[in-house]
Amino acid sequence: MPRPKSDTRARIISSARTLLRRHGYHATGLAQIIAHSGAPRGSVYFLFPGGKEQLAVAAVAEWTTEFDRLVRELRASHDNARAWVQSMADHFAAELRASDFIEGLPITALTLDSVPMSASLTAACRNAYDVWTLALTDGLTESVADQERAETLAKLMMASLEGAMILCRTYQSTAPLEHIVPFILDQLPAESVV
Repeated sequence: MPRPKSDTRARIISSARTLLRRHGYHATGLAQIIAHSGAPRGSVYFLFPGGKEQLAVAAVAEWTTEFDRLVRELRASHDNARAWVQSMADHFAAELRASDFIEGLPITALTLDSVPMSASLTAACRNAYDVWTLALTDGLTESVADQERAETLAKLMMASLEGAMILCRTYQSTAPLEHIVPFILDQLPAESVV
């Protein structure tokens, strides 16, 4: 009978995601990730011979896919862009509250902590922002007729969300996020159908 597939790799990445999101790249040690995951030290070095940097790149890749899926699923479940944007803001506010304001957007801490010093993390973070911006642009395209305007608005949304999430963590309140949403909504047609 074949051995069941191990979940060790997934546990290690999950722990890395949690710790990197909370503490950033430099404040998260490989030993800390190993302890948090409960994985054998040898497994971490076997699965991630590139060490913490390779593990952080894997975490970014998962976040990239997860955020892209979230944006697209929320878009599909709302019939207009205004409701879609509000639902994204509500989602991120709920995440902040659930983490007691210790987990903001996942790529922020890594970007601030490791870009441009690490070429592989720079590439991974840049890809994440490109994928996320494309997902937001796609979500706006039907409601904002001009493709260039949709892309610009997507970048405004991304930058506003990043900044608001940092302020939310700083003030231990979702108020900064709640304050930017009306300004983003003002950029959208009143009855935008997605």
